Amino acid sequence: MTSAPARVAGAGPATQAGPKPFLPVTLWAGIGAVILAFEIWVLASWVTGPNFVPVPVGPSPPPTWMKIVLTVLQAASIPVLLGFAYWFLVRPWRRERTVTTDGLLMIAFFFTFFQDPLSNYFGTWLTYNSWMWNYGSWVHDIPGWQSYGRPGAMVVEPPLFTPAAYIYCCLGLAMLGCTIMRRAKARWPSLGPLRLIGICYLAMAVMVLLIEGCLFMPIGVWTYAGGHWAINSEHYYKFPLHEMIFLGMGFTSFGVMRYFTNDRGQTFAERGAHRLPGSTATRNLIRVLALSGAVQTLLFGLWTLPSALLVIHPGPYPRDMQERSYFTDGICGEGTDRACPGPAVPASAPSSAYLDTTGRLVYPPGTNPPEVVPFKR
Repeated sequence: MTSAPARVAGAGPATQAGPKPFLPVTLWAGIGAVILAFEIWVLASWVTGPNFVPVPVGPSPPPTWMKIVLTVLQAASIPVLLGFAYWFLVRPWRRERTVTTDGLLMIAFFFTFFQDPLSNYFGTWLTYNSWMWNYGSWVHDIPGWQSYGRPGAMVVEPPLFTPAAYIYCCLGLAMLGCTIMRRAKARWPSLGPLRLIGICYLAMAVMVLLIEGCLFMPIGVWTYAGGHWAINSEHYYKFPLHEMIFLGMGFTSFGVMRYFTNDRGQTFAERGAHRLPGSTATRNLIRVLALSGAVQTLLFGLWTLPSALLVIHPGPYPRDMQERSYFTDGICGEGTDRACPGPAVPASAPSSAYLDTTGRLVYPPGTNPPEVVPFKR
Protein backbone atom coordinates (compact mmCIF):
# COMPACT_ATOMS: atom_id res chain seq x y z
CA MET A 1 0.00 0.00 0.00
CA THR A 2 1.46 3.32 -1.04
CA SER A 3 1.20 6.12 1.48
CA ALA A 4 0.22 9.64 0.48
CA PRO A 5 3.13 12.05 0.03
CA ALA A 6 3.99 13.91 3.19
CA ARG A 7 2.99 17.57 3.29
CA VAL A 8 5.76 19.95 4.29
CA ALA A 9 4.85 22.29 7.10
CA GLY A 10 4.15 25.79 5.90
CA ALA A 11 3.89 24.75 2.25
CA GLY A 12 0.93 25.86 0.19
CA PRO A 13 -1.68 23.51 -1.21
CA ALA A 14 -0.56 20.93 -3.72
CA THR A 15 -2.71 22.58 -6.40
CA GLN A 16 -3.93 26.14 -6.51
CA ALA A 17 -7.16 27.23 -8.12
CA GLY A 18 -6.68 29.59 -11.03
CA PRO A 19 -8.50 32.91 -11.42
CA LYS A 20 -12.22 32.66 -11.86
CA PRO A 21 -13.23 32.93 -15.52
CA PHE A 22 -15.09 35.98 -16.73
CA LEU A 23 -18.77 35.22 -17.21
CA PRO A 24 -20.58 37.61 -19.56
CA VAL A 25 -23.87 36.77 -17.86
CA THR A 26 -22.71 38.46 -14.65
CA LEU A 27 -21.81 41.70 -16.45
CA TRP A 28 -25.13 41.91 -18.28
CA ALA A 29 -27.03 40.93 -15.12
CA GLY A 30 -25.34 43.80 -13.28
CA ILE A 31 -26.37 46.23 -16.02
CA GLY A 32 -29.90 44.85 -15.95
CA ALA A 33 -30.11 45.17 -12.16
CA VAL A 34 -28.98 48.81 -12.24
CA ILE A 35 -31.50 49.69 -14.97
CA LEU A 36 -34.31 47.88 -13.17
CA ALA A 37 -33.50 49.65 -9.89
CA PHE A 38 -33.57 53.01 -11.70
CA GLU A 39 -36.93 52.19 -13.30
CA ILE A 40 -38.45 51.18 -9.97
CA TRP A 41 -37.20 54.39 -8.35
CA VAL A 42 -38.61 56.60 -11.12
CA LEU A 43 -41.94 54.77 -11.26
CA ALA A 44 -42.30 54.93 -7.47
CA SER A 45 -41.56 58.68 -7.55
CA TRP A 46 -44.19 59.11 -10.24
CA VAL A 47 -46.93 57.10 -8.52
CA THR A 48 -46.36 58.82 -5.15
CA GLY A 49 -45.78 62.32 -6.52
CA PRO A 50 -47.75 65.18 -8.08
CA ASN A 51 -47.37 63.96 -11.69
CA PHE A 52 -49.62 60.92 -11.16
CA VAL A 53 -52.61 62.76 -12.59
CA PRO A 54 -54.79 61.87 -15.61
CA VAL A 55 -54.31 64.00 -18.72
CA PRO A 56 -57.79 65.00 -19.95
CA VAL A 57 -59.06 64.52 -23.48
CA GLY A 58 -59.85 68.18 -24.00
CA PRO A 59 -62.69 69.71 -26.02
CA SER A 60 -62.41 67.43 -29.07
CA PRO A 61 -63.29 63.80 -28.26
CA PRO A 62 -62.17 61.07 -30.67
CA PRO A 63 -64.70 59.78 -33.22
CA THR A 64 -66.86 56.88 -32.09
CA TRP A 65 -65.09 54.32 -34.28
CA MET A 66 -61.75 55.29 -32.70
CA LYS A 67 -63.16 54.95 -29.19
CA ILE A 68 -64.43 51.47 -29.98
CA VAL A 69 -61.12 50.36 -31.47
CA LEU A 70 -59.07 51.78 -28.59
CA THR A 71 -61.38 50.19 -26.02
CA VAL A 72 -61.05 46.78 -27.65
CA LEU A 73 -57.29 47.21 -27.97
CA GLN A 74 -56.83 48.05 -24.30
CA ALA A 75 -59.21 45.31 -23.14
CA ALA A 76 -57.48 42.72 -25.34
CA SER A 77 -54.02 43.61 -24.04
CA ILE A 78 -54.61 41.89 -20.70
CA PRO A 79 -55.63 38.44 -22.06
CA VAL A 80 -52.88 38.70 -24.70
CA LEU A 81 -50.35 39.37 -21.95
CA LEU A 82 -51.65 36.42 -19.92
CA GLY A 83 -51.62 34.24 -23.02
CA PHE A 84 -47.97 35.02 -23.71
CA ALA A 85 -47.11 34.32 -20.06
CA TYR A 86 -48.81 30.93 -20.24
CA TRP A 87 -47.31 29.92 -23.59
CA PHE A 88 -43.73 30.97 -22.93
CA LEU A 89 -43.46 30.49 -19.14
CA VAL A 90 -46.14 28.24 -17.63
CA ARG A 91 -46.48 25.76 -20.49
CA PRO A 92 -42.74 24.88 -20.77
CA TRP A 93 -42.51 24.61 -16.99
CA ARG A 94 -45.49 22.24 -16.78
CA ARG A 95 -44.22 20.06 -19.63
CA GLU A 96 -40.46 19.98 -19.04
CA ARG A 97 -39.87 21.74 -15.74
CA THR A 98 -37.71 24.30 -17.53
CA VAL A 99 -37.70 28.01 -18.27
CA THR A 100 -36.84 28.76 -21.89
CA THR A 101 -34.87 31.69 -23.23
CA ASP A 102 -38.06 32.92 -24.92
CA GLY A 103 -39.84 32.93 -21.57
CA LEU A 104 -37.07 34.97 -20.00
CA LEU A 105 -36.98 37.28 -23.03
CA MET A 106 -40.69 37.89 -22.53
CA ILE A 107 -39.99 39.16 -19.02
CA ALA A 108 -37.04 41.23 -20.24
CA PHE A 109 -39.13 42.87 -22.98
CA PHE A 110 -41.78 43.75 -20.40
CA PHE A 111 -39.28 46.00 -18.61
CA THR A 112 -38.46 47.89 -21.81
CA PHE A 113 -41.85 49.65 -21.86
CA PHE A 114 -40.24 52.17 -19.50
CA GLN A 115 -38.22 53.48 -22.46
CA ASP A 116 -41.27 54.17 -24.62
CA PRO A 117 -41.52 57.96 -23.92
CA LEU A 118 -37.81 58.58 -23.33
CA SER A 119 -37.08 59.80 -26.87
CA ASN A 120 -39.08 62.92 -25.86
CA TYR A 121 -36.27 63.85 -23.44
CA PHE A 122 -35.07 66.93 -25.35
CA GLY A 123 -38.26 67.80 -27.21
CA THR A 124 -41.73 66.32 -27.47
CA TRP A 125 -42.28 64.65 -30.82
CA LEU A 126 -44.26 61.55 -29.79
CA THR A 127 -47.66 61.78 -28.07
CA TYR A 128 -50.26 59.18 -27.16
CA ASN A 129 -54.02 59.54 -27.38
CA SER A 130 -55.13 60.90 -24.00
CA TRP A 131 -58.58 59.31 -24.43
CA MET A 132 -56.90 56.04 -23.47
CA TRP A 133 -56.90 55.34 -19.75
CA ASN A 134 -53.91 57.16 -18.30
CA TYR A 135 -52.31 58.86 -15.32
CA GLY A 136 -49.90 60.97 -17.31
CA SER A 137 -46.44 59.40 -17.36
CA TRP A 138 -43.20 59.13 -15.41
CA VAL A 139 -41.13 61.35 -17.70
CA HIS A 140 -41.01 64.40 -15.41
CA ASP A 141 -39.69 62.25 -12.58
CA ILE A 142 -36.61 61.41 -14.65
CA PRO A 143 -33.65 63.59 -13.60
CA GLY A 144 -32.89 66.44 -15.98
CA TRP A 145 -35.96 65.98 -18.19
CA GLN A 146 -35.93 68.79 -20.80
CA SER A 147 -39.36 68.71 -22.48
CA TYR A 148 -42.19 70.86 -21.20
CA GLY A 149 -44.97 69.39 -19.14
CA ARG A 150 -46.82 69.70 -15.86
CA PRO A 151 -49.31 67.61 -13.88
CA GLY A 152 -52.36 67.03 -16.07
CA ALA A 153 -50.59 68.25 -19.24
CA MET A 154 -47.76 66.00 -20.35
CA VAL A 155 -46.84 63.07 -22.55
CA VAL A 156 -49.31 60.25 -21.87
CA GLU A 157 -48.42 56.58 -21.44
CA PRO A 158 -51.43 54.20 -21.54
CA PRO A 159 -50.63 51.38 -19.06
CA LEU A 160 -53.29 49.05 -20.47
CA PHE A 161 -51.57 49.09 -23.85
CA THR A 162 -47.83 49.79 -23.69
CA PRO A 163 -46.45 46.95 -21.49
CA ALA A 164 -48.29 44.24 -23.43
CA ALA A 165 -47.39 45.83 -26.77
CA TYR A 166 -43.70 45.72 -25.92
CA ILE A 167 -43.98 42.00 -25.22
CA TYR A 168 -45.89 40.86 -28.28
CA CYS A 169 -44.13 43.25 -30.67
CA CYS A 170 -40.55 42.72 -29.45
CA LEU A 171 -40.75 38.98 -28.85
CA GLY A 172 -42.90 38.36 -31.91
CA LEU A 173 -40.58 40.28 -34.21
CA ALA A 174 -37.49 38.65 -32.67
CA MET A 175 -38.98 35.27 -33.52
CA LEU A 176 -39.94 36.48 -37.01
CA GLY A 177 -36.42 37.77 -37.58
CA CYS A 178 -34.99 34.37 -36.61
CA THR A 179 -37.37 32.62 -38.99
CA ILE A 180 -36.38 34.94 -41.85
CA MET A 181 -32.65 34.40 -41.26
CA ARG A 182 -33.08 30.64 -40.90
CA ARG A 183 -35.01 30.37 -44.16
CA ALA A 184 -32.59 32.68 -45.96
CA LYS A 185 -29.69 30.51 -44.79
CA ALA A 186 -31.49 27.37 -45.99
CA ARG A 187 -32.19 28.98 -49.37
CA TRP A 188 -28.69 30.46 -49.79
CA PRO A 189 -26.25 28.43 -47.66
CA SER A 190 -23.32 30.64 -48.60
CA LEU A 191 -24.80 33.69 -46.83
CA GLY A 192 -22.58 34.98 -44.05
CA PRO A 193 -23.69 36.64 -40.81
CA LEU A 194 -23.59 40.20 -42.17
CA ARG A 195 -25.83 39.39 -45.13
CA LEU A 196 -28.24 37.51 -42.90
CA ILE A 197 -28.41 40.51 -40.57
CA GLY A 198 -28.97 42.80 -43.57
CA ILE A 199 -31.90 40.67 -44.77
CA CYS A 200 -33.36 40.68 -41.27
CA TYR A 201 -32.97 44.46 -41.05
CA LEU A 202 -34.85 45.07 -44.30
CA ALA A 203 -37.69 42.86 -43.08
CA MET A 204 -37.83 44.59 -39.68
CA ALA A 205 -37.88 48.07 -41.26
CA VAL A 206 -40.86 47.04 -43.39
CA MET A 207 -42.58 45.56 -40.32
CA VAL A 208 -42.15 48.87 -38.46
CA LEU A 209 -43.87 50.67 -41.32
CA LEU A 210 -46.72 48.14 -41.42
CA ILE A 211 -47.27 47.85 -37.65
CA GLU A 212 -46.90 51.52 -36.77
CA GLY A 213 -47.59 53.51 -39.93
CA CYS A 214 -50.38 51.30 -41.29
CA LEU A 215 -51.99 49.93 -38.11
CA PHE A 216 -51.50 51.55 -34.72
CA MET A 217 -51.18 55.17 -35.87
CA PRO A 218 -54.18 55.36 -38.24
CA ILE A 219 -56.45 53.87 -35.55
CA GLY A 220 -55.34 56.67 -33.22
CA VAL A 221 -53.08 55.08 -30.61
CA TRP A 222 -50.24 57.60 -30.93
CA THR A 223 -48.73 60.19 -33.25
CA TYR A 224 -45.17 61.01 -34.32
CA ALA A 225 -46.18 64.63 -34.83
CA GLY A 226 -42.69 66.07 -34.46
CA GLY A 227 -40.83 63.56 -36.63
CA HIS A 228 -38.81 64.35 -39.75
CA TRP A 229 -38.70 62.95 -43.33
CA ALA A 230 -42.32 61.87 -43.09
CA ILE A 231 -44.95 60.28 -45.26
CA ASN A 232 -48.58 61.34 -44.69
CA SER A 233 -47.01 64.50 -43.28
CA GLU A 234 -50.31 66.46 -43.22
CA HIS A 235 -52.20 63.91 -41.13
CA TYR A 236 -52.23 62.89 -37.47
CA TYR A 237 -50.79 59.53 -38.59
CA LYS A 238 -47.71 61.24 -40.03
CA PHE A 239 -44.99 58.61 -40.20
CA PRO A 240 -41.31 59.69 -40.06
CA LEU A 241 -38.97 57.49 -42.06
CA HIS A 242 -36.27 57.67 -39.40
CA GLU A 243 -38.55 55.49 -37.28
CA MET A 244 -38.03 52.66 -39.78
CA ILE A 245 -34.28 53.23 -39.61
CA PHE A 246 -33.82 53.33 -35.84
CA LEU A 247 -36.59 51.05 -34.57
CA GLY A 248 -35.83 48.66 -37.42
CA MET A 249 -32.29 48.38 -36.03
CA GLY A 250 -33.68 47.75 -32.55
CA PHE A 251 -35.95 44.92 -33.66
CA THR A 252 -33.15 43.48 -35.81
CA SER A 253 -30.85 43.35 -32.79
CA PHE A 254 -33.43 41.30 -30.88
CA GLY A 255 -33.70 38.79 -33.70
CA VAL A 256 -29.92 38.60 -34.07
CA MET A 257 -29.49 38.04 -30.34
CA ARG A 258 -31.97 35.17 -30.42
CA TYR A 259 -30.56 33.64 -33.64
CA PHE A 260 -26.82 33.66 -32.99
CA THR A 261 -26.44 31.47 -29.89
CA ASN A 262 -23.66 29.18 -28.70
CA ASP A 263 -23.72 25.38 -28.59
CA ARG A 264 -25.73 25.53 -25.36
CA GLY A 265 -28.41 27.71 -26.92
CA GLN A 266 -27.28 30.74 -24.91
CA THR A 267 -27.51 34.28 -26.24
CA PHE A 268 -24.46 36.53 -25.86
CA ALA A 269 -25.97 37.92 -22.64
CA GLU A 270 -26.51 34.49 -21.04
CA ARG A 271 -23.10 32.99 -21.73
CA GLY A 272 -21.62 31.39 -18.66
CA ALA A 273 -24.97 30.97 -16.92
CA HIS A 274 -24.44 27.20 -16.59
CA ARG A 275 -21.32 27.87 -14.50
CA LEU A 276 -23.10 30.02 -11.95
CA PRO A 277 -23.37 28.63 -8.41
CA GLY A 278 -26.67 28.33 -6.62
CA SER A 279 -30.07 26.93 -7.42
CA THR A 280 -31.81 26.82 -10.77
CA ALA A 281 -34.09 29.64 -9.63
CA THR A 282 -31.07 31.81 -8.82
CA ARG A 283 -29.51 31.14 -12.20
CA ASN A 284 -32.78 31.96 -13.97
CA LEU A 285 -33.04 35.22 -12.06
CA ILE A 286 -29.52 36.17 -13.16
CA ARG A 287 -30.35 35.15 -16.74
CA VAL A 288 -33.45 37.33 -16.89
CA LEU A 289 -31.53 40.29 -15.47
CA ALA A 290 -28.81 39.70 -18.07
CA LEU A 291 -31.30 39.51 -20.93
CA SER A 292 -33.03 42.61 -19.61
CA GLY A 293 -29.73 44.49 -19.46
CA ALA A 294 -28.95 43.46 -23.04
CA VAL A 295 -32.29 44.34 -24.63
CA GLN A 296 -32.52 47.61 -22.69
CA THR A 297 -29.04 48.60 -23.86
CA LEU A 298 -29.76 47.63 -27.47
CA LEU A 299 -33.07 49.48 -27.59
CA PHE A 300 -31.61 52.59 -25.96
CA GLY A 301 -28.56 52.70 -28.20
CA LEU A 302 -30.30 51.91 -31.48
CA TRP A 303 -33.69 53.64 -31.10
CA THR A 304 -34.25 55.78 -28.00
CA LEU A 305 -31.06 57.84 -28.02
CA PRO A 306 -30.78 58.39 -31.81
CA SER A 307 -34.43 59.42 -31.99
CA ALA A 308 -34.03 61.80 -29.05
CA LEU A 309 -31.00 63.46 -30.61
CA LEU A 310 -32.59 63.76 -34.05
CA VAL A 311 -35.70 65.49 -32.69
CA ILE A 312 -33.99 67.93 -30.30
CA HIS A 313 -35.82 70.41 -32.49
CA PRO A 314 -39.02 68.58 -33.47
CA GLY A 315 -40.55 68.92 -36.91
CA PRO A 316 -43.81 70.84 -37.48
CA TYR A 317 -46.89 69.33 -35.88
CA PRO A 318 -49.52 68.66 -38.59
CA ARG A 319 -52.62 70.83 -38.44
CA ASP A 320 -54.70 67.65 -38.46
CA MET A 321 -52.99 66.62 -35.22
CA GLN A 322 -53.28 70.06 -33.57
CA GLU A 323 -57.04 70.09 -34.23
CA ARG A 324 -57.40 66.99 -32.02
CA SER A 325 -56.93 67.88 -28.35
CA TYR A 326 -56.63 64.20 -27.44
CA PHE A 327 -53.28 64.16 -29.28
CA THR A 328 -51.77 67.41 -27.99
CA ASP A 329 -52.02 66.18 -24.36
CA GLY A 330 -52.30 69.79 -23.11
CA ILE A 331 -48.68 70.46 -24.08
CA CYS A 332 -49.22 73.07 -26.79
CA GLY A 333 -51.80 74.68 -29.04
CA GLU A 334 -55.31 75.90 -28.20
CA GLY A 335 -56.05 76.05 -24.50
CA THR A 336 -52.38 76.47 -23.59
CA ASP A 337 -49.92 79.35 -23.65
CA ARG A 338 -47.37 77.52 -25.82
CA ALA A 339 -47.02 77.29 -29.57
CA CYS A 340 -46.62 73.81 -31.01
CA PRO A 341 -43.25 72.99 -32.58
CA GLY A 342 -42.45 74.11 -36.09
CA PRO A 343 -39.64 75.57 -38.22
CA ALA A 344 -40.14 79.04 -36.69
CA VAL A 345 -40.53 77.83 -33.10
CA PRO A 346 -37.27 77.52 -31.16
CA ALA A 347 -36.80 74.54 -28.89
CA SER A 348 -37.21 75.40 -25.21
CA ALA A 349 -36.60 73.70 -21.89
CA PRO A 350 -39.16 73.87 -19.04
CA SER A 351 -37.30 76.74 -17.37
CA SER A 352 -36.45 78.74 -20.50
CA ALA A 353 -38.31 81.31 -22.58
CA TYR A 354 -40.84 80.05 -25.13
CA LEU A 355 -43.21 81.27 -27.83
CA ASP A 356 -46.84 81.54 -26.84
CA THR A 357 -49.74 80.86 -29.23
CA THR A 358 -49.64 84.46 -30.49
CA GLY A 359 -45.94 84.27 -31.34
CA ARG A 360 -44.87 86.41 -28.38
CA LEU A 361 -41.70 85.45 -26.51
CA VAL A 362 -42.54 84.68 -22.88
CA TYR A 363 -39.89 84.71 -20.19
CA PRO A 364 -40.18 82.62 -17.01
CA PRO A 365 -41.32 84.54 -13.91
CA GLY A 366 -38.56 86.48 -12.23
CA THR A 367 -36.35 86.60 -15.33
CA ASN A 368 -35.64 89.34 -17.87
CA PRO A 369 -34.51 89.44 -21.49
CA PRO A 370 -30.78 88.82 -21.79
CA GLU A 371 -28.63 91.89 -21.40
CA VAL A 372 -26.41 92.96 -24.25
CA VAL A 373 -22.95 93.23 -22.72
CA PRO A 374 -20.84 95.89 -24.51
CA PHE A 375 -17.30 95.15 -25.60
CA LYS A 376 -14.44 96.70 -23.70
CA ARG A 377 -13.06 99.61 -25.68
